[in-house]
Amino acid sequence: MRDRTGQLVFLDLGPSSRGLSGNIPSVLRDYRGVYCEVAREALSARLDGEREPVPAARVDEHLDECAACRTWFDQAASQARDLRRLVQSRPVIAPLGPLTVKRVPPRRGLRITWQRWALLCVGIAQIALATVQGFGLSVGLTQHHAMSSGNHLLNESTSWSIALGAVMVGAALWPGAAAGLAGVLTVFVGVLTVYVVVDATSGSVTITRMLTHVPVVIGALLAILVWRSSAAPRPAPDGVVAEPDIVLPQNASRGRRRGHLWPTDGSAA
Repeated sequence: MRDRTGQLVFLDLGPSSRGLSGNIPSVLRDYRGVYCEVAREALSARLDGEREPVPAARVDEHLDECAACRTWFDQAASQARDLRRLVQSRPVIAPLGPLTVKRVPPRRGLRITWQRWALLCVGIAQIALATVQGFGLSVGLTQHHAMSSGNHLLNESTSWSIALGAVMVGAALWPGAAAGLAGVLTVFVGVLTVYVVVDATSGSVTITRMLTHVPVVIGALLAILVWRSSAAPRPAPDGVVAEPDIVLPQNASRGRRRGHLWPTDGSAA
């Protein structure tokens, strides 16, 4: 109950009346429920680490006398311990470190080494040699070997076909070689098509011979497809900041955008 100042107080009925609950007047027995409510409020504040509304000594005295409040306090304390253990056992998600933004290094100018210069010169010489041979001029063949020139050209064609087949197999196993193979086969098929059309018009080539060039055409198309599928993405332009990868916590998933978000209240915002 409360005194004139509004403070909560306990009525001490004396030692003679504590064991004689049956002889306590009904008015005083009604106050016992109030005492239990005040005591449990104080005990709850004690469990939460807060200030108790009544002196702790008086609460302890009531706790010694009231078995119902002791049972309630034991259950509340047990639940509080279980909750603390549950909170402490939860995994702590460590905060992610600061995201570092890396700038893409600027492109360096193409520096042609001596090996590349030598390869360029050899390629030009090979084109010049093939051009001279294409105009029908004799390149390194004497009159004595003129009759056997057809067999020699057939041997060169066979060697070239074997080389192309070997490079196709290599590009299938190592896609990095598909880029060079695609360029070579594209030029080869383009030039070969011109020769086949000219020879077919003049009747110098049969249909069977033309069909033998189909694998080269298919190989050129497949080489381009392999090269495009295995090509690395282009680097970002100079000065463009690369977007950092977002590291999601464990058991998290990326959200999906389901189109434009419209207001549900019908407003035009």
